[in-house]
Amino acid sequence: MAANTPEPAVRESATPAAPAATVPPAAVAPPAPSTPAALPRVPAVRPVERPLAEEKGMAVTPPPRGLFGLAPAPFVEGDFIAAMWVGDGNWATVQPVPEPFPNAWQRRVLLWFLIAAAVVVPAGWLFSRRLVRPIAGFARAAERLGREPAAPVLALRGPAEIGRAAQAFNLMQSRLSSFVADRTAMIGAISHDLRTPLTRMRFRIEDVPDDVRAGMLQDVEEMERMISSVLAFTRDASEPGSRERLDLSTLLKDVVDDATFVGKNVRLERSEEAAVDVDAIGVRRLLDNLIENAVKYGEQARVRLFVDEQNAVAEVSDSGPGLPEAELERVFEPFYRAPAARASGKQGSGLGLAVCRSIARAHGGEVQLKRGQRGLVAQVRLPLAYT
Repeated sequence: MAANTPEPAVRESATPAAPAATVPPAAVAPPAPSTPAALPRVPAVRPVERPLAEEKGMAVTPPPRGLFGLAPAPFVEGDFIAAMWVGDGNWATVQPVPEPFPNAWQRRVLLWFLIAAAVVVPAGWLFSRRLVRPIAGFARAAERLGREPAAPVLALRGPAEIGRAAQAFNLMQSRLSSFVADRTAMIGAISHDLRTPLTRMRFRIEDVPDDVRAGMLQDVEEMERMISSVLAFTRDASEPGSRERLDLSTLLKDVVDDATFVGKNVRLERSEEAAVDVDAIGVRRLLDNLIENAVKYGEQARVRLFVDEQNAVAEVSDSGPGLPEAELERVFEPFYRAPAARASGKQGSGLGLAVCRSIARAHGGEVQLKRGQRGLVAQVRLPLAYT
């Protein structure tokens, strides 16, 4: 019976067991299952490098990708280590090879960002320009209103909100024009009606004594000059001339030549070209008044014209006694004359500088008085014409 014993069993029992101390902990196999035949034997899986695969004739094909490599890869990406026990004291490990910066995922994200920017940026630019264009029109209309009160109204274009704002702006412009026109007409009417009682006073003065008659006639004549100045100012303000583009240096030279021709001490010291959009008659009157005041109260007038940033600047200097700092702004009030002007005995209505400032502001400019080295300097600023 002993001879019928199976040989494999005898060999298995005769096989010496490996010492426990020489087996590393990682190589110790887990306990065998109760049914060994249930699990198939899995061969050891080792990573195959590309050069070794090419030597053995193995075809190494990259995983399929979509257009521009944007489709998800058929494997997991990232930094990881995967291991599997395969028996016989071996582990199969999988670890991705480190990629340089930028890696495939980062390149795909950057590509998507560039595509999105290429699509969104032009559309956003066109949309923003469409929104900003009416606002830029508002700015131009407001600037034009400051230069030219009778400027055309703003066109009603753009979204509904812009249209309502444009309608409100046009209504404001109309109301301002009506307000100024009504006040100007009222002043003109009052001044015109004052002529009638002044005429009656002139006839009644003939019956007063001679020692009183001269003073009364002088007062009446002064009032008539003031009324004439007010009527002229009202006429110019209610009927503004048409604007035209011209060289301010040419207009200033003509004014200086006319003043020199009638014997006034006027000299043009400096002149630069400056294109402006102005009412030529109104600006000529402005320059005439400044030069006349300089000659009347300062004995002479020295004129300069230069360009300062976006403005044409005309300066009229005199050699008179000048004015105190407190009087430099007050003399622009209508019918106000400084004490030095009244004491000089020279005739004046006190409207000359007020008319000058009104004309300059109607063109979007300004008139100021400054103390010079010897007298006063009247400075006129007018905006340059749009190119």
